[in-house]
Amino acid sequence: MYLSPAEIASGRQHSLNNFQTATVACVSASERLTQLFTRMSRQQLEMLKNQPQPLAPSGLWLSDVQSQSATLLGELLEIIGDVQQTVIITAAAQTRAIDQLLVTSVERARSCSPAEILPALDTLRQSLEQTERGVTGWAEASRQALAQLAQQFAQRRSQGRSQADTPAGAERAAAKTAAQKKEAQLLQ
Repeated sequence: MYLSPAEIASGRQHSLNNFQTATVACVSASERLTQLFTRMSRQQLEMLKNQPQPLAPSGLWLSDVQSQSATLLGELLEIIGDVQQTVIITAAAQTRAIDQLLVTSVERARSCSPAEILPALDTLRQSLEQTERGVTGWAEASRQALAQLAQQFAQRRSQGRSQADTPAGAERAAAKTAAQKKEAQLLQ
């Protein structure tokens, strides 16, 4: 009726592996977030450093900020989505490991129990199997939904860039050319 030491060790090892996977995902996400914010801060400082003395029109500046914010948000959501997918996969694997231990215990109890208890143990085993199928289905549906959302967001972001870059890019180029002409006039 009890689990063997090897089964307990195997279940423990599966649990540790699942927790390690979740921890690695969180640490990786922290590193990616740090890199993202560092890069965005450097870009902001570079943008301020390269800005000509007369301030650019506010529309251009706001367009740059909006574009950078959209990029930041997109990358941030990608990092969060990756962590969510890892947590979902890890939780499903942990549930399977625990269910396997429970099913093994029920099977051992079934082999040495009186006949009156067998229907209850069969019902418990079936319930565990149905729960595992449900959790597996839920995890797969969640992963697919996250993948679809990521794909839709990437498409919208690329569409937004192509639409936003055309007028904003033209305005930035015009403002840069005008600033260069003013600098050239001042130097003469």
